[in-house]
Amino acid sequence: MRRRSLGYLGGFWLALLSTLPFASLAADNASLEKLAQALSKRGASSAEYQQTRYLDMLDKPLESRGILRYRPPDYLVQQQTEPSAQTLTLDGDQLILKAEGRERRLSLSENPEGAAIASSLRGILNGRIDALQHDYDVAFRDFDDGQWGLKLDPRTEALAKRIAGIVVRGRLEDGVATVERLTIEHTNGNVNVMQITHRDDAP
Repeated sequence: MRRRSLGYLGGFWLALLSTLPFASLAADNASLEKLAQALSKRGASSAEYQQTRYLDMLDKPLESRGILRYRPPDYLVQQQTEPSAQTLTLDGDQLILKAEGRERRLSLSENPEGAAIASSLRGILNGRIDALQHDYDVAFRDFDDGQWGLKLDPRTEALAKRIAGIVVRGRLEDGVATVERLTIEHTNGNVNVMQITHRDDAP
């Protein structure tokens, strides 16, 4: 069961990257700038998420769901409601985890990998795609049906040891861009997939 699930997702990942010709950052700056502006227009937002984690050590994927709340420029809350209640907050350089009545605080400067992942997600949400170039090579895909995609490949050796790549898919409508799916593939074979459903109301 585990190998079949991982194999299927790995096959999907490879198919996605091989069939969609992402343009390089340098080759399509105009489109990336347009996407950055469209992302920043959304501002504060609230969305429901469903996350699936495929871990090599487990026979079945781990499923969780909850609410994402974002407030520009760098405040992000992931409030998990199932299967257990816990809250992960990114506030500037601070990462705060609350679970089972306990709270743990960590500075992102003490965790380069966590900082890179956090900066990638927040960089996309606030439209600071240019800031992603510090940690990633960024490639862009514009779809005819109003959808867009980003592929992030780690640039630093330390990050590349843990993360194989990140693919983001979203939609552009009425000049406003939203993120609908975030897939992170780790070098150890683990894969995280987050599906995001946006709400109309902001937090």
